[in-house]
Amino acid sequence: MDARLRTVLATTLFFAAVSTLCAEPSRITGPSSTTTSEKTVTVSVTRTGKKRHSAGCPSLTKSSIPISLENAKARGCTPCSRCTPPG
Repeated sequence: MDARLRTVLATTLFFAAVSTLCAEPSRITGPSSTTTSEKTVTVSVTRTGKKRHSAGCPSLTKSSIPISLENAKARGCTPCSRCTPPG
């Protein structure tokens, strides 16, 4: 097997494994205890931060990425003290 084929195969296997883990977060974090409302509530996170924010928070100056409250909690994002987002 030549090097190029090995690289393609390794990349394909890597992305297949990552997409499987992302599709099944309970495999990483255990069973979810979130409610339906946490799945539908949207908060914002920054590209590099560890806080979750309400829309329009003054802390969201450089980036604002909408994400479900459930996913923000799963990522370990804690509530911003300036805007006090839901959850």
